[in-house]
Amino acid sequence: MGSQMIASMIVEIEADAESQVLPQLARISGVSTYGLKDRQIVTVVEGESVTAVNNIVQEISLLERIVGVYPVFAGDHG
Repeated sequence: MGSQMIASMIVEIEADAESQVLPQLARISGVSTYGLKDRQIVTVVEGESVTAVNNIVQEISLLERIVGVYPVFAGDHG
């Protein structure tokens, strides 16, 4: 198996949107969440390529009640 791209990011959401947004994130393949604080969800995205990760980030940014998606780290894993 080849290397995987991995990116960690903060997904900022509207106030009181966690019950709507967290299940939506859980349904996206390649997305894991690791905590929520002050309307910010710590998220990791994994994909086969930079393009795949970018496509997932675009999908997240189009979800309702998302304020912004802010990358923290990106690199290859494997």
